[in-house]
Amino acid sequence: MIVDGIERSREWLDAEYNVRAGIPDHEEIFARWVAESEQLRSAADVRSVGYGDHPKQAFDVYPPAAPTGADPLLVFVHGGYWQSLDKEMFGFLAAPYTARGICFASLDYRLAPEAGMDEIVADVRAGIAEITRRAPQFGADPGRIFVAGHSAGGHLAATAMATRWEDLGLPADLVTGACAISGLYDLEPIQACYLNEKLGMTRETARRNSPVRQRPAHVAPLILTFGGAESSEFARQQAELVRAWSAHEVPCQVVDQADGHHFDAVERLATDGPLREVVLAMIRGA
Repeated sequence: MIVDGIERSREWLDAEYNVRAGIPDHEEIFARWVAESEQLRSAADVRSVGYGDHPKQAFDVYPPAAPTGADPLLVFVHGGYWQSLDKEMFGFLAAPYTARGICFASLDYRLAPEAGMDEIVADVRAGIAEITRRAPQFGADPGRIFVAGHSAGGHLAATAMATRWEDLGLPADLVTGACAISGLYDLEPIQACYLNEKLGMTRETARRNSPVRQRPAHVAPLILTFGGAESSEFARQQAELVRAWSAHEVPCQVVDQADGHHFDAVERLATDGPLREVVLAMIRGA
C-alpha cells in the first residue's frame, strides 16, 4: 500500500508495527506491571463496575487518596492492538494521580477476534458514558472527564474526542481533555498488515474508524507522545493526527521523548517527567 507517498510492502508494514519483536524483554515488563498493579489493588479501595453483559465490558475505579466529592476523573484505555491485555494490568498507572486528588478509572473492552473494530469502539464509548453517568457515585465531577490511552488505547482515546456524546444523552463537551500515547490514528496500514488477521477489518472499516478521517466533536486539549526509539510509523501516525486536528483548532501539545520504546512510553504517564507533568497540568487547569 502507499504510505506517505511511498509504496510499502506487507513485510515492511509488519516490521513497523510488530513492537514486541523489538522488545525482547516485553514479557518481563508485563509481569512487572501485573505485580505492581496487584500490589496497588491490594492496598486501595478499588471498585469494579460493569457497563454491559460481557465480562470485558467493565472498568476499575481507583479513588483519590483524599476525596473531595468533586474530583476530576482520568479514564485510561489500555493497548494490546485491540486484541490483548486488560484493565487490571495497568492499575499501577493510577498511583500518582490518586495521590494528587484525581479519580482514576481503567477501562476494559471486548477484544478481537471476538469483537470487530466497530464493536470495540462502541464498547469504549459505552464505558466512558457509564463512567460519566456514575461519576458522582465515585465522588468525581462529571464535568471534568479526561481520557488517556496507549497504542490501541491511544486510537480509542482519540475516537472518544470525535464522539457525538449528545447522541448518547450526554454533554457534547464530555471529554475535557485527552492524552494519546503511541497511538494508531490511521488504520489503513493496520488493515494491510499482520494485525488484521485477528481484527478482520475491511478497508471501509479501517477508514470509518480512523481519527485522521474524523472530526473532533469539540475543541479540547490533546497531548500526544510516543517513544523516541519507536518505528517511523508511530511518528507518521502522530504527525498525521496533529495536522488533521490542528486544522479543526484542537490545541495539540506534542511531548517529545528522546528515547524509550513502545512500553517505556506508557510508563512515563506515571513516572516523574515531562509527560506526567503536562497531563497533570491539563487536569489541574480544567
